[in-house]
Amino acid sequence: MRIKNKLLISVVLISVLLISLIAFTSHGRTRPGVIDGLFGRIITPVQRVFYSSGEFFKNTFKSLYELRDIKAENENLKEEVEKLKEQNRQLIQMALENSRLRSLLEFKDTNAQFEYIGANVTGRDPGNWYDVYTINKGAGNGILVNDAVIVGNGYLVGKVIEVGANYSKIMAIIDERSSISIIVNRTRDMGIVSGNADSDVIAIMELEADIVKGDDIITSEYSTLPKGLHIGKVKSVEKQGKKLQKLVFIEPSVDFKRLEEVFVIKPIE
Repeated sequence: MRIKNKLLISVVLISVLLISLIAFTSHGRTRPGVIDGLFGRIITPVQRVFYSSGEFFKNTFKSLYELRDIKAENENLKEEVEKLKEQNRQLIQMALENSRLRSLLEFKDTNAQFEYIGANVTGRDPGNWYDVYTINKGAGNGILVNDAVIVGNGYLVGKVIEVGANYSKIMAIIDERSSISIIVNRTRDMGIVSGNADSDVIAIMELEADIVKGDDIITSEYSTLPKGLHIGKVKSVEKQGKKLQKLVFIEPSVDFKRLEEVFVIKPIE
């Protein structure tokens, strides 16, 4: 207890002494004295350390707050980018759909003899040899076997081979079992087109047939399908002299890898 009292008294005395020295040395002086200088040399480094530490912590916390704000801003920007991507995707889909519908309207304007039944592709039969697609419309919608199936611009997809109450199956022109009578739009030369195992479309024509790369191939009036439906363009022609025929490779107008919407067409009686 005595030691604590002595320590307290010592602290009080030293404090009083220091305050007295500060008051004495500062009174009426414009320049620091010896004691002022000594006191300043002791206090200044301490002040510098505390000032530097304060600045460091202030700048550190300021940087942390700035990083937090930047992170939040980045998250907001990411969300905006994703929203813009989704909007862009929707706009592209709408533009493509409008293009398909516009093409269909143009085709319908010049082909008013048909009834058009729109349908969505819901599946494709697995297998390397056959190309059969399932759509979500069937007998309940008036679809019959052998009805022609097109995409919006009148390009031929194939024909209906099976009908259920609310579904139908379509054999595509690239199916190996498909066989369609065709005509060269430019020269009116005729032939037979079918698919193959590689999902190509190949026509067999007479050796004398006038046909070259880029010619348009359409269905003929002798086909079981309506005439004038566009099948594709000629990619190459190969002469087979021994068989007295030409093998014509055709690029289909329909993109079968991206087939989504189709129209079943039926002659209006």
